[in-house]
Amino acid sequence: MSKDTNAAPGSTERTQTEQIDLIDIIQQLWAGKLIISIFVIICVVLGAAYAFTAQEKWSSVAIVTLPDSGQVSAYTQAMSVLYPGASPVVHDIQLGFFNRFQVGLAALSMQLQNQKAKNALTSKALSKDDPDQLLISYVGDNATEAQEQLKSYLSKVDSSIAKDIDSDLITNIDSRIEELNSDINSMEQMAQKKKELRLKVLNQALVIAEQSNIKTSQLQNLTGITDDTLFMLGSNALNAMIKNYKNSPLPLSEDYYNAVQNLLAAESIKQDKRILSTFSYIMKPDLPVRRDSPKRLIILILSVIIGGALGAGYVLLKDMFRRNR
Repeated sequence: MSKDTNAAPGSTERTQTEQIDLIDIIQQLWAGKLIISIFVIICVVLGAAYAFTAQEKWSSVAIVTLPDSGQVSAYTQAMSVLYPGASPVVHDIQLGFFNRFQVGLAALSMQLQNQKAKNALTSKALSKDDPDQLLISYVGDNATEAQEQLKSYLSKVDSSIAKDIDSDLITNIDSRIEELNSDINSMEQMAQKKKELRLKVLNQALVIAEQSNIKTSQLQNLTGITDDTLFMLGSNALNAMIKNYKNSPLPLSEDYYNAVQNLLAAESIKQDKRILSTFSYIMKPDLPVRRDSPKRLIILILSVIIGGALGAGYVLLKDMFRRNR
């Protein structure tokens, strides 16, 4: 078979031209290597100046989750005293505490942003599958400052929210005490009225017995005696009953004594010194070992690349203008 020799010369010429152009560019760059080196040096100096003078950024990280049952035990106990049989379960209390902690943390983060603070406090769920685990980070000017400031912020939010929760609890206790006092007073008044009514019945029976000149009991069997037949007991027995009943305590129900017991318990927990916490640590704020920025090695490498590119561009443009004149 014969080869097509018509297209070969043109293709060869283009290849040779491209090779010549590439060689020409390399020669131009080699000839301008001093200028390129100057550009590289300038960019490296500028990059190094930034890399070694820019403010460093270090991130400390902590992982937190729901408070332990022991951290909310004082609150749980108080709620069981205030609302026996109807107090919330421990997990609901833990979840409520942690949700309030997250709200407080978000508020502090927003406050720092509004103040245009140079360092950021951020938080996010550790994973979508477990939203009750929170990853919190703080960016500081150095490793120790980042760690200590994150500890301080977490403690600040925890103390503030715990104080608010305790204040709300005191309000609930005061309300419960007021409610119990009202119930106790109502039951005492009702018992007093019952006692007065009973004395009135006994006195009326005594009047009838005296008018009937009945001094001793006329009843053989005391079972089934009613208010209408009390006078049959005789004036002697009725006088003794009235005297004893006047000095007897109020006829109070079991509900009354339960209310008094609950009142004493509520007054007792109001005086308690509660230690509450709204979260627990999975990982305490760490001491970062690598800074976030500046990345000095990357900056220097980019400086060399940028300097070389600028220098090469300058050399090639200068040669192009020279040829066009």
